[in-house]
Amino acid sequence: MSTLENIRKKVRRLTGRPSINQISDSEIDFYINTFYQYDFPENLKLFSLQGIYEFMTEANVDIYDLPDPNIYSNIIPPVYIAGYQSFWSQDREQFFRIYPKLAEITTSISGDGTAGPYNFILPNIPMLQNEVSIGAIDSTGSTVQIVDSPQNRTTGNWIIIGTATVITGNINYITGVGTITFNNTIPLGNEITITHVPYQPNRPQAILYFDNQITLRPVPDKPYKVTVNAFKTPTALINSGDAPDLNLWWQYLAYGASKKIFEDSQDPEGVSNILPGFKEQERIVLRRSIIQQTTQRTATIYTEMTQFPYGNYYGNRF
Repeated sequence: MSTLENIRKKVRRLTGRPSINQISDSEIDFYINTFYQYDFPENLKLFSLQGIYEFMTEANVDIYDLPDPNIYSNIIPPVYIAGYQSFWSQDREQFFRIYPKLAEITTSISGDGTAGPYNFILPNIPMLQNEVSIGAIDSTGSTVQIVDSPQNRTTGNWIIIGTATVITGNINYITGVGTITFNNTIPLGNEITITHVPYQPNRPQAILYFDNQITLRPVPDKPYKVTVNAFKTPTALINSGDAPDLNLWWQYLAYGASKKIFEDSQDPEGVSNILPGFKEQERIVLRRSIIQQTTQRTATIYTEMTQFPYGNYYGNRF
């Protein structure tokens, strides 16, 4: 009853378009999935759409890209790292005020009248990826600005800042051993400045969520499982027999798709006619989450300090 085929039929009845000559099945599917994947999960944060997102850290890697945001619309606290509830932030200023990235500056090498190679070993290791830079003035009088480009968790290449131009050489983030050959010669005695950000690896205790990336501090010293709450984006309905995650939603999807068809047809009367039914189905869909959430009061920092039945039953002493 809740299949894509029946949702199509409902859309045709609601919009008064029974013939495929008026609107094709593929067009209806487009409207259904547009509403289902984009409007629905953003307008209604349902209990049924909640899940968890998990990933494993790698030793000496602090930044992790999230999967396609079309899979998870939002990730929210609490976050657990190796089972420990950890600090969550979405504010770069707050996070890096607590865990500042303080660079060390090395000027132990200078130009010898050639382009290189110049070999060096940086002190205070390991060092953060994407935080190593080299600056110098070459024989043309230009300022050379080079940064690292991570290739794996231990090694990075060199590129000219703001470009994809690769410079010969590499840096080992764990040992601090590096080498570089410039595109132009570096005059004798010209200072070559290298900056890097050292860190002390350990079990992460804090997370920054920003720009669809997760940054961990301290930087992991080994693999740990990270678990965070997430809102999932529903999977598109493709085949005639496909059904939404909950059968209850099928009429709401039909009304939502019909509303979009009327909107694109510049038919305000059609929108007005189905709006009461759309709102009724929206209330029905919301009712399930409301009932689920009424079984538990809003948690506070004092929740587990109260006695049963409101507190942590197994944590109380009798």
